[in-house]
Formats: sequence, structure tokens, C-alpha cells
Amino acid sequence: MTQLHRRMIFWGAIATLLILGVILQARADDGAPVSGSVQRATLKSDRDGEIATEEEALLQELSCAISVMALQLPLAQKECERAIALSPQDPVGFKYRGIAYLLEHRFERAEADMKQAIRLDPEDPDSQAGYAQALNGQGRFSEAVARYGVALKLAPNDVRFLSARCWARGGEGKDYPAALRDCNLAIRLSPGNAVAFDSRAFIYLRLAKNAQAIRDFSTSLKLQPDRATALFGRGLAELHSGQTTVASADIRHARRIDPEIDDIYILANVLQEGCRVTNGPCDLPTELRNSFAARGYLSVSYRRSAP
Repeated sequence: MTQLHRRMIFWGAIATLLILGVILQARADDGAPVSGSVQRATLKSDRDGEIATEEEALLQELSCAISVMALQLPLAQKECERAIALSPQDPVGFKYRGIAYLLEHRFERAEADMKQAIRLDPEDPDSQAGYAQALNGQGRFSEAVARYGVALKLAPNDVRFLSARCWARGGEGKDYPAALRDCNLAIRLSPGNAVAFDSRAFIYLRLAKNAQAIRDFSTSLKLQPDRATALFGRGLAELHSGQTTVASADIRHARRIDPEIDDIYILANVLQEGCRVTNGPCDLPTELRNSFAARGYLSVSYRRSAP
């Protein structure tokens, strides 16, 4: 996403917030009886005893969601925390704070928030899929596949969920035909979806069908340039095909975009764990070995389980 795109989303969201504020104020001015103290329905925070009107709680939830959409993630977490405090029985704050954590790759925290959102609204397919993504990010692929199945029962043929389950099945490594069915359906439903081509390419990579993987990764990149997972995956497929020069360029480019990209492929069982250390077993050539000594793993739980 470009800086211009981020700004358009942000200011569009701000405009929505202002419009909603005007509407709510008009409602209060036109008909809501107010005498001395506010008599509209109120919500009470279990955390600090703060009293808020329903409108105030709604505006806070909207502010939480807008901050996430604008990719203002530290702000989003604070705004969503306040939304949760004002309305702890509403799933919105938990859901959007969970999304913010997902975007930051803080998967354990995302899992906890998505669980809460699902407890409060089990019929929301986006929360179910967010929970699945949190599991996916921790390398818990079998659990993620099952949870994406729940999301797809609530929203059949949702291209996002089909593409994500396709990738999760690839990480699980148990049922590649089912993974390809998910991706093929997603591509039929949305031929311009970069994620679906990226996910199908990942399955071809796992099946050592490198020419098909390169083709689909390249299609994904035409639709979404600078997609790190597609660049890195194409680089691996090119390496396996003996195309060392272009492979090196793709892998280095992917790492510049997303410094955690190696972790994603290690979690997905495509790169060996040894690729994290200087002398460990690793299929990458020496010049493409990455040093991870200065930072932790992508996922806290993965770091705990790794040697």
C-alpha cells in the first residue's frame, strides 16, 4: 500500500467519523430528553467505572476501527482498549485490536483478542478468520485450517478465507489436493486476486512444481507489486530451477520489504530451521544466508518451541 493510499484511507475514515458525530449530535438535539444528567442508555466500564453514553461508546469503537484501517497501529491499540473499557460486552474493540496485533505479527495477543470477539459474536466470519490467521502465524496450521473452515461455513466462497486456508493447508503439508481446490476456487471467483495466486504458487513450491510456482508468483506480483511472500517464494522456486541471479534479486528484495519473511517460510516448513544460524543445515547458498542473531523469531510461541 502506497503512502498516498494510506492517506486517502485515513482522511476518508476521518470524514466518516465527523459525519457520524454530526448525525449523533443532531439526534441528541432533536429528540433525546436531557435534564440535568444524561438520561440516554449508558454503558459502564468494568475496568475503571467510567460512564459513557451509547453514542460515545459507538464513536470510540469507530475511532478504534478507523485507526486500524489507517494503519496507525499503536494508536489503534489505545483506541480499541478504550472502546473495550467503555463497552466490554461488544466484540468490536476486541476484533479490531486483534487485527492491529495481526498486522504487527503479535500473533499470541491477536489470538486472545479474537477468542474474545468470537465469544461475544460467534457468527462473525471475519473474527473466525482472524483467529485462524493468529494460529497460522504461530505455525499451528492444522488448527488454522479447521478455524478457516468455520469462517467459510459462515461466509461460503469468501475468496480471502479460501486463499488463506489454501496457504494453511500448504503449511500443514497433509492435503495438497484440498489446498489446490481452495486456491483454484478462489481464482475462479476472483481472477485478479493476488493473494490467491500467491497461495497457489506456495502449494506448487511445496510440490516441487517450480515452473508453475514461478508462473503464479509472477502473476501475483503483477497484481500486487512488492508482495514479499510472492517475491521470496519466487526466489526459492528460481533457486530450485538453477536461476541463481534472479533468485538472489527476488529474495533480497523480499527481505527489504519484510525483514521477517524468512520466518514465514521457516514456519511453513519450506526453509529449514538451520537457515537461522550461520552453520546450520540450509538449502540457501551461503551468500543468501540471513543472520537472525540480533532479533527474536516472528512468533513468541515459535521462539519458545525452537531449539
